[in-house]
Amino acid sequence: MIRVAGVDGAPNGWAVVSLGPDGATVQRVARLADLFASGAAFDIVAVDTPMGLADAYETGGRLCDRLARARLRTRGSSVFPAPVRAVLAAATYDEARAASRASSPLGKALTIQAWNIVPKIREADALLRERPELRDVLREVHPELSFAAMAGAPLAVGKKTPEGRAARRGLLAPVFGDIEALVAAGRAQGLPAEDVLDAAAISWSARRIAEGCSESLPDPPETDALGLRMAIWI
Repeated sequence: MIRVAGVDGAPNGWAVVSLGPDGATVQRVARLADLFASGAAFDIVAVDTPMGLADAYETGGRLCDRLARARLRTRGSSVFPAPVRAVLAAATYDEARAASRASSPLGKALTIQAWNIVPKIREADALLRERPELRDVLREVHPELSFAAMAGAPLAVGKKTPEGRAARRGLLAPVFGDIEALVAAGRAQGLPAEDVLDAAAISWSARRIAEGCSESLPDPPETDALGLRMAIWI
């Protein structure tokens, strides 16, 4: 039986929604590597964080970032341009801005939003480099693309609005049944409802990847200088 997980960044760790023969479960893990430390076997683990990084700055980020933004249309601002690889070595935001600018003649400073997720990007990057056998297991997924695929079109309302939260719960309910129970189980572990919903949507895409009915942006995926995929999966 297929076993997959969807992972979204959360305060002090990650929100993980797993789908398997026994249904859906939610847990908080401190580190991405913790998912694999107990010997748990996943067919696919989909994560909402950039994996595979360009060496030189390009306007709008990697090709997969630009394609995802175009696919989401009015919701495209939710896709941050991924930083260049040199940014991972920066100790401060100022250093990161300088590294981004220096990466190409057209280089620009990265946004504060991108800098805030650099620790998560470092974590995923280190895991892929240290454990190359996970490169086919770990895939980059963006939750807004997952919700758009469920709905047949990008959602018109943001996830922080009452309408947006209701729309996302409505899309997830047919897949997860009692989505409120899943949210409540996440809250009991200190996970915000928003992160649990996003992780659930990502796990839906993870199952599609495992079943061979997913799509990658771009298709075929690009790879970075280290051979890591630069693709966002739906």
